[in-house]
Amino acid sequence: MKSFRTYISILKSVKNRPTKHFIYLVLIIVSLFLQAYMHNYNIVYIMMFFLVGIGSASSIYGILNLLHIKLSILSHERFFAQMPSFFTLTILNNSSRSVYDINVAYKDKTQKKAIIDAYQSATIKFTTMFENRGEAKISEFKISSLFPLPHEIKYKTVTLQEKIFVYANPSGVSLFSIYNKNSALSGEIDDFDGIKDYEEGGSLSTIHWASLAKHATLKTKTFLYEDEQKSLHFSFDTLKGEAEERLSQLTLWVLECEKHHLEFTLDINTTQLDSKEQNIDEILRTIASY
Repeated sequence: MKSFRTYISILKSVKNRPTKHFIYLVLIIVSLFLQAYMHNYNIVYIMMFFLVGIGSASSIYGILNLLHIKLSILSHERFFAQMPSFFTLTILNNSSRSVYDINVAYKDKTQKKAIIDAYQSATIKFTTMFENRGEAKISEFKISSLFPLPHEIKYKTVTLQEKIFVYANPSGVSLFSIYNKNSALSGEIDDFDGIKDYEEGGSLSTIHWASLAKHATLKTKTFLYEDEQKSLHFSFDTLKGEAEERLSQLTLWVLECEKHHLEFTLDINTTQLDSKEQNIDEILRTIASY
């Protein structure tokens, strides 16, 4: 009775669905049966039962092939609303035998692993996108296989309930193109960052004379924008536009500050955030939770 219950639970966890090859197999078996019935050929009976046995054995091996497959989220990028990001999925084979032709589908995308050895794992990557900021889930996956014969596909559904947080979409005007022109910012040009071609009418004080001998053309310095304490200040209330536009703008500036190692403070929803006290992910989460 225990073995029967185990078998039923296996059938419930791994299902199968006929493919077009199943129709071909049925037609062949029916043809052999008619030949054996009309002519009483024992060899035809043997061949017919052989095909039935092979098809049945294939179903059993196919179910066992998927039975012990487990999935888990290994890592993921930061997720921003309306922007594609990837996550890495681990496929673990908890069986004492190798498994073959493992296909993992998430939404409309499928990744394949030809073989995973016993008690070994493999990793695959998926790209996905969320429309709205806030909490989201990476949840339902479908694992399937045609192993060992393609007359039916074996499959099972895995639900992970992996919770992730989607930050606001980073968009708007770059911090460095409007610095000192918006009341939401404060600071002065201070840090030399690189050189670029000199444009007519540009300030002579920013010309990089040392590069003249090497490039034979005038070059001008480019700068990062920092104040004397190398700190910036952003304010949600002083920005223009709808709330979503402001959140997107703040997210863009925070990411630019992270990239260029700029310290900043940020006022939003009666809360002041400081990059020296909170990490960037905490700040992005606070913005997205507005």
